[in-house]
Amino acid sequence: MKYESPVTDKVNAILEKVEQDRHVSSYYIAEELVIDRKTVLTHFLNFGYTKKLDTLVPYELIERYLMNLVLIYDSLLKRNEIEPFLKRLIAGDEKWITYDENMGKRLWSKGKQAPQSTTKPD
Repeated sequence: MKYESPVTDKVNAILEKVEQDRHVSSYYIAEELVIDRKTVLTHFLNFGYTKKLDTLVPYELIERYLMNLVLIYDSLLKRNEIEPFLKRLIAGDEKWITYDENMGKRLWSKGKQAPQSTTKPD
């Protein structure tokens, strides 16, 4: 009977956990396997995994909705050509800051694999 060393068991456990859930954190794996987090990160890199940000899509985009958005944007652009209402919205001495709370989850992906697109929960 062949026995595996405890180190090999831990390496296999790390690989198994990341394959089960690509969103699993290195902190979680390190805590669960009682090993150092840097060891987990080293093994991730040795396996060829890199950390990437998921793309959150607010909802499933159906063709009818996309066409509606295109029509709205097109009509606003045409209206702005006739009556430049956008200039009235922008004041010369004020600064406007837009804030987008992009709370995307990170996942481990193999090599140059593209990040997954997931729908954003309501």
